[in-house]
Amino acid sequence: MKILSVRLQNLNSLRGEWQIDFRQPPFTQSNLFAITGPTGAGKTTILDAICLALYHQTPRLKTSPTSNELMTRHCSECLAEVEFEVAGQGYRAFWSQRRARGQSEGNLQPAKTELARLDGTILTDKTSDKLKLISEITGLDFGRFTKSMLLAQGGFAAFLNADANERAELLEELTGTAIYGRISQQVFSDCRDYKNQLELLQAKAGAVELLSSEQQQQLSGELAVLKQQQQQCQQRLSQQRQMLQWRQQLDSAGDELNKAAVALEAALAHRQAQQQQLSRLAQHQPASKLSPLYQAMQQARQQLSDQQQLEQQLQQQHQALMQQQLRLLAQGIAWLNQQQQQLQAQHQALQTTRQQQQQQQQQLQQDKTQLEQALQAVSTSLAAVDPGQLRLSQQQLREQQFILQQQQQQLARQHKLQQQLTASQQQQAGYQQQQQQVTAALVALRQQYKQLQERLKDKKQLLAQQQLIMQLSEHRAQLQEGAPCPLCGATEHPAISEYQQLDSNSTAAQLTELEQQLQQLQLQGEQLNKHEASLQALLAQSAQQQQQLHTDLAELTTLLQACAHASQTELTDALSNTAQQLQQTESSLAQWEQQQARQQQVKEQLLTLTNQLTAIAHQQQLAQQQAERQQEQSAALASQLASWQQHYQQHAHQADIASADLSKAESLSLLEPRLQQVQQQLQQNLGQQQALQRQQQQLQLNASQTQQRWQQALADSAFADEAAFLAALLSDDEHQQLSQLQQQLQQQEAAARHLLQDWQQRQQQLTAQQITPLSAAELSQTLAEDEQQLQQLTEHSGQLQQQLNSDARQRETQQQLLQQLSSHKQQYDYWQRLNSLIGSADGARYRRFAQGLTLAQLIVLANCQLAVLHSRYQLARHPEAELELVVLDTWQADAARDTKTLSGGESFLVSLALALALSDLVSHNTRIDSLFLDEGFGTLDADTLDSALAALDNLNARGKMIGIISHVDALKQRIPVQIKVAKQQGLGYSKISISR
Repeated sequence: MKILSVRLQNLNSLRGEWQIDFRQPPFTQSNLFAITGPTGAGKTTILDAICLALYHQTPRLKTSPTSNELMTRHCSECLAEVEFEVAGQGYRAFWSQRRARGQSEGNLQPAKTELARLDGTILTDKTSDKLKLISEITGLDFGRFTKSMLLAQGGFAAFLNADANERAELLEELTGTAIYGRISQQVFSDCRDYKNQLELLQAKAGAVELLSSEQQQQLSGELAVLKQQQQQCQQRLSQQRQMLQWRQQLDSAGDELNKAAVALEAALAHRQAQQQQLSRLAQHQPASKLSPLYQAMQQARQQLSDQQQLEQQLQQQHQALMQQQLRLLAQGIAWLNQQQQQLQAQHQALQTTRQQQQQQQQQLQQDKTQLEQALQAVSTSLAAVDPGQLRLSQQQLREQQFILQQQQQQLARQHKLQQQLTASQQQQAGYQQQQQQVTAALVALRQQYKQLQERLKDKKQLLAQQQLIMQLSEHRAQLQEGAPCPLCGATEHPAISEYQQLDSNSTAAQLTELEQQLQQLQLQGEQLNKHEASLQALLAQSAQQQQQLHTDLAELTTLLQACAHASQTELTDALSNTAQQLQQTESSLAQWEQQQARQQQVKEQLLTLTNQLTAIAHQQQLAQQQAERQQEQSAALASQLASWQQHYQQHAHQADIASADLSKAESLSLLEPRLQQVQQQLQQNLGQQQALQRQQQQLQLNASQTQQRWQQALADSAFADEAAFLAALLSDDEHQQLSQLQQQLQQQEAAARHLLQDWQQRQQQLTAQQITPLSAAELSQTLAEDEQQLQQLTEHSGQLQQQLNSDARQRETQQQLLQQLSSHKQQYDYWQRLNSLIGSADGARYRRFAQGLTLAQLIVLANCQLAVLHSRYQLARHPEAELELVVLDTWQADAARDTKTLSGGESFLVSLALALALSDLVSHNTRIDSLFLDEGFGTLDADTLDSALAALDNLNARGKMIGIISHVDALKQRIPVQIKVAKQQGLGYSKISISR
């Protein structure tokens, strides 16, 4: 991950908008830079902006929806934006927050966030999704970021001076080893759960009760007898049910026969009761035959009445159309009068415009003459200057300036490489001396280890013999002087008193002491081996660095052969003279370009005036043509107005209508279609009136004929008059109801007769069977007794079957429990072995083991950094404490010192080495190409400061961009590229500037 640029606005004392682009010079020429400025100016705010844009919080403060201590006072908005690169892909992270209504006292609004690629593709604008994507892309959350890329104030010595518990917590936070503690707790918990499950299964298997084989045989025999009795009882029940069913069917048939006879009598009575309604239905039949003639007469009368109403409507419509035609004619006349007035006004305005254009044409002609004179003067001054010669001189001076700058930089780089080569050679000599000392110590330690192993082997054999002798103490106590030994038959026992004096405790104590010494020697050997491996790596790195320095010096020497005799002062003077000459040339060229621009400007003004004169002449021609068109339009309007007035007077006289209102005027293009439509409607109206008159005569004749036919039919019918006919006539609903009533009565009578015949046949069939003489009550009592007996047999057999089934299930359950018990026993044994290795209730066993490995790796990385920063000290683990650190002083025979005994400068160097090592350790999944150190270097002397800067230069040479926040003057002098944060006098704000 590499930071490409930072943009911030209104954060702390940095009021306004500021941007730092690390892709632009001077950062492209040197990746090591310093952020300098007085205390409280806002140096750390630049790092806060990086954290804010990426993770919405800073190491010092956090933002919230209701509080933002980072926003500059008396400001209503703030923002932070960072562009960064991961694996060749560029991204932009954005964060901003504002106050309501743009007021500094307004309420804080929710923050706006965004994560996008540099090509403009937006990945997300949601806060939670952005933080998740940042962690996935970079491999760093906020904690890892502040420990690997941004090392904040006060965080350097936190790991060095922490006690064992605090260091364990820091290791968990930095490297994520908390997972090992959870694994240890989970193993302990799972082992306990498996043990409980195993005990529960054992208890369940022991609680299962089974029947004996004799009990199973007895129950099976009783069950077989009961099943045979059940079968006999079921056969008797089947016969009893058949007889009872026959008796019930016979009795039911007699009852149903009586009901059918009663239903037939009821249907006949119902028909007699509805006889009056049925007679109305009979009278309706002759009346329905006369109904079509009566309806035809009524329809003819209605049509004649409707025709008369329609004729009246057409007359009213004709009168309205005549009035509408007259109004349209009046509106057309008014519109023509208005058009004539408008044409007269336009003609007068056109004459005024032509006079103004003539005056404007004279003024433009005068301006054109003045511009032509100015153009002649500028062209004369330009002819005296040769721009090609000026540009050639400018190009030559710039090339000369570039060559001198390159030579100056190459001389400075040559001097710096020579210093680095000398320092590297001295450092390599120190590494070689340390390696010889470590090799000698390892040889002595191996010899001592070999001797101690032989002594340990002898002590183990001696202890085994003593323990074997002491195990036979009981048999030895039974030996008596003069009595033969039961094992060998000897009568003398000279070693009894000697064996009684044996004490294996002292031998065991000596063996334990030798084992501890051997373990200490082994630890010392491991530390020396690690130290030797780190020295070898440092020697190889130093040799590679020297080879690279020799190559760079050879290349620079070849490049500087052309100016080998030129000193730094001479190059500076030549560069100053070249810059002055270049400035003079550029000034002359700028004056010529200004004059040329003036000439072009005058030409453009002349062209503009010419275009304006041409346009005015064209406008005058158009005005003349427009005046002629206006005269033609005026004559046409006068002719059209006379025609419309004549037409209006003619229609007003024919319709005998008062004059219409002429105040409302509409365009003829709208009035003419409407007038034509009204005239067409008038013609259609006249045609419709004539057609209606003919239809009315036909309808009167038709009505008279239908009246005569109706009177003749009524006289020939059985009805006395029209009122009797209407009384006998039924409506459709009444006719339908009475027809349905007649049909229902007929169906009820037929159904009752059919049902009576069916039950008579059914009773005859059942009586012919004569299955049993017993009554239904006697059969029901016998059936109930047999069913009760069957139920008792069924319950008894069910109980026996339940006992057998329960025993079978118990046996199956026991078999399953035994299988589960065997499987759980294997799993419990596996988890028990795993728990004995890494399990613990608090998770400390496995977590401390993983933390120890992490600490060992961290010490190796830190010692590599210390070898570059300060070759005197090396870090090591405390031999007696698992997570304690000690410092080895290589100048004092590798004497172990407590970390708290280091001076301020020494503590800073060791803390810096640990911080760089933590950065490498935390970022094992992500390449870190940017590093920001926010810590004071004021505790270092000049030599140590040079060593620290040389180490940072080494990191810089490996491609890392390193930013250092400090106000130490010595450091400012050694780092040329600086981001300066300066306070503004009396304002409480600061400004940012970049210098080299």
